Amino acid sequence: MNIKQQLYRLCAEHIQHKITEAENAIADARKASGNETKSSAGDKYETGRAMLQQEIDLNSRQLSEARKQQAQLQQISPDSEHTLAQAGSLVETDQQHFYLAVGAGAFFIGQKQYYAISLASPIGLQIKGKTTGESFKLNGKAFKVLKVC
Repeated sequence: MNIKQQLYRLCAEHIQHKITEAENAIADARKASGNETKSSAGDKYETGRAMLQQEIDLNSRQLSEARKQQAQLQQISPDSEHTLAQAGSLVETDQQHFYLAVGAGAFFIGQKQYYAISLASPIGLQIKGKTTGESFKLNGKAFKVLKVC
């Protein structure tokens, strides 16, 4: 399995973990909401249910975002080769290595650290469209593209 395939798999696992966590949190909140019993302290009951509903709403938004990321990732072929930085590209710079896919954070493969980033992120916007030998700046820091694949 090559580096891009490994990074793709790690991103997919990261997203699946987020989906599972959100689904479990929603299920737990719904179960807790169903277990809330109306007491003589009606305000306490209503406050508890409102808080649980807020938790459900928050986790529903997180679930929706994770599913969007999953759909974006599924549009990428981990086997494709690129000469221009775009979705699915692995971009090696003189300072860091980036996998242009979804924002999933840093992964170590062997001794190297790779950052899975979204094209919509500030650095993703700077990298997009670059080829080997080109440079870009982010926050006053210069990066030189050594390889795009």
